[in-house]
Amino acid sequence: MKRSLQSGIVLLFLGLLLLPLQTTQAVRGVPGSPDFGYGAWIHPQTALSIESTQLVGEIPLDWVAVPLNWAEAMPQISSAPDLDTLDAVFSGLAGRGAVVMLRLYNPPEWAKTETGINAELTAQWLAWLSQRYPSLLRAVELFPAANTRQGWGNTPNPLHYAVFFQEVKASLQSRGIDLLLIAGGLQPLNPHSDPEDWDDLTYLLSLYEYGAKKWMPVLSIQIPVLSGDPSRPASTQDNFALRHYEQVRQIMLTNDHSEGILWVTLLNPPDGTIDKTDQIYAQSVQQAEWLRQALVQMRSQLYMGVVFITSLNPPPAGNPFKGQTALWTEQKTFHPFYSVLQAVIQQTNPSTTINRPGRPKTIPIPKCLNKK
Repeated sequence: MKRSLQSGIVLLFLGLLLLPLQTTQAVRGVPGSPDFGYGAWIHPQTALSIESTQLVGEIPLDWVAVPLNWAEAMPQISSAPDLDTLDAVFSGLAGRGAVVMLRLYNPPEWAKTETGINAELTAQWLAWLSQRYPSLLRAVELFPAANTRQGWGNTPNPLHYAVFFQEVKASLQSRGIDLLLIAGGLQPLNPHSDPEDWDDLTYLLSLYEYGAKKWMPVLSIQIPVLSGDPSRPASTQDNFALRHYEQVRQIMLTNDHSEGILWVTLLNPPDGTIDKTDQIYAQSVQQAEWLRQALVQMRSQLYMGVVFITSLNPPPAGNPFKGQTALWTEQKTFHPFYSVLQAVIQQTNPSTTINRPGRPKTIPIPKCLNKK
């Protein structure tokens, strides 16, 4: 059954002011943690979302990323939010050993301003969600791809985003809500970019001009379009190398932000969009090896907090998830990277296997794909 919101926005969230402080428990990949965190996506509105929650503890993952289309869930300020699919995923994740990063995107018209998004309404919405999912919701990627028109919902502007982010953060803190806000979700320019989109590195430099070192403990990047093997060096003329994250890190260091950490929240293996030779990665075995190398390479970087390397269930067809690898297909077969990911995690985080020795009997053993 849906939980309804009050018709008035003030009354809707007034009770949150009386709630006690929530304290985020230590999890891998957050500021202050020395441990790298492994993450994957679950898309609530596509096939096998509920079934995929059962895999989280078996891999095992530290984090699950879940997208939430705000405008779709709550098109009117007075309407009851439609969160049935999200509720089902959160319910399925209970007791699986991972926590959730919510990807909040596409604000409704009633939450928009002339320059972007209303910070107070956003904070009220997040505070309400944190009470709905108190044990699992630990982080929110706040309107990722902020350097793009699609991500920000308006002409991208680093100053507007900086002010918005700080106001949301301050409002949540005043309510005693301890959510980790993940900034940016910056994306390099690619063939799908809008003419108004900002270069991600230029945008990041501007964020530092507006004091990002003080208010941005975690910066996230997304690389939906890639080319070449994972070790391909990045350059100012190449936005499509995985090691683009090194250029991002250099800007952080140049701005004396060595204590800041980086999360990679989205990456899609090369698919031939940039270079036809990348079409080899359409074969699942080669794709699995690319992902393995990428994960091991990123994990070796001490400034990396969490990497969301793949999706558990099939992603939606549109950008930016088009091309994202799914570990469990609609035919209920496993991608070869499933066993690779499981092995990497259990070798590097052996404690994660404690009390999770095997697959529950309720989950069938799916077949692995060895072909495209």
